[in-house]
Amino acid sequence: MAAPRYPFLFIIATVLAFRFTAVAAEPSTVTLASQSQPASDPTPSVSSVENEVWPSIKLKGSVWRMKSGMVFLKTPVGLLTLSSKTGLRDVKGSYDVTFWINGTSAVVDIRKKSDASLIHRYVSGDLRYAGPDKRAVALWTPEGEKTFSVEAYAEKLNEKAETRPITVEVDEAGTITGFHDLHYDVQINHPPQYSSDLHMKLAGTIAKLKSGFVFLKTPIGIVTVSAKTGVRNAKVGHTLTLWAHDTNLVIDLQQNGAAAPSTRFLTGRLTYASPDRQAVTLWAPEGEQTFPTERGRAALATIKEGTPITVEINDRGMVLDIRKAG
Repeated sequence: MAAPRYPFLFIIATVLAFRFTAVAAEPSTVTLASQSQPASDPTPSVSSVENEVWPSIKLKGSVWRMKSGMVFLKTPVGLLTLSSKTGLRDVKGSYDVTFWINGTSAVVDIRKKSDASLIHRYVSGDLRYAGPDKRAVALWTPEGEKTFSVEAYAEKLNEKAETRPITVEVDEAGTITGFHDLHYDVQINHPPQYSSDLHMKLAGTIAKLKSGFVFLKTPIGIVTVSAKTGVRNAKVGHTLTLWAHDTNLVIDLQQNGAAAPSTRFLTGRLTYASPDRQAVTLWAPEGEQTFPTERGRAALATIKEGTPITVEINDRGMVLDIRKAG
């Protein structure tokens, strides 16, 4: 397995990530009137505004287990592991952790569940000075780009070339309290299991297939995607793009050299579009979309509303299959 370009962002995710190629697309609502009648805009293209940042993740977890230098957290999509040789020594089960990825930047917030007071904040990104005097560095945070004074660490930073990744710990006031190594292991074994402010946008190229997992080469390392996410018929060399939002998951599969994805898999809670149950409604990156149930009537007859389902459509927007998720 090849090491990622950014060692502080070493992620093995059991369901996401992909080498992203930006494709501009107008957000639209795809409505299929019947199985044999595709939507007016049928192609499930990669939804991306040119100014959007890829990859992008917001994932919150609760502490499940701890040992020296390692914290294991349960999240809506699987297990998140944080590890460090120099930090993470005092994390407790009464803490919540929020994890962000924004391009080549990352932030980890560790806070008390009781009052949301900050215990640790780790900020990672490429070393960029805020000015020619090199007294401060500019790093991305969920609140926007911020500058942090590094005058007390000038000697330490002299050893690092600009654009190389750094990880700093900062307090509530934004003062750097130390430099650390920090690594991540994200396992996404299934679609989101409960409602949260989960957000993910990832893209990559399939490098290997093994034992029900897809291994993708992404800007943040090799990431594994479980077949339980709904993806089928993936092949080495295909591009895989994934979005997650709240309890929803969408995966686009694109063949080598193709101008648009050949298959889209949409997973979310079963919600009928009308009382006659002739169509279901699911979230998509372009907006809410509706799909006819003709192809999935037998499966849907045994599935209760609110249960996660997967709708598979082709490059013309035609429904290929509707099935229970997982």
